[in-house]
Amino acid sequence: MPVVGVDATAPALEALKEGTLLGTVLNDAKNQGKATLELAYVLAQGKTPTEANTGFELTDGKYVWVPYRKITMENWDQAL
Repeated sequence: MPVVGVDATAPALEALKEGTLLGTVLNDAKNQGKATLELAYVLAQGKTPTEANTGFELTDGKYVWVPYRKITMENWDQAL
């Protein structure tokens, strides 16, 4: 039975390496933090956040979606 997980934790990466986990996703905290700071900076200047001034795509002018990264046996070492 295929098993997948979320957050690319250390045990998940070990299970991928061993072949007992099919995949996981990296909940990208680094880029979530970067998006938050960029938005705060733009808003502090009294500007309206856009992709041009934040570097992140916005939906409905207020939602930023930081894409998950698929982590599999082929790229597990990139999530270390």
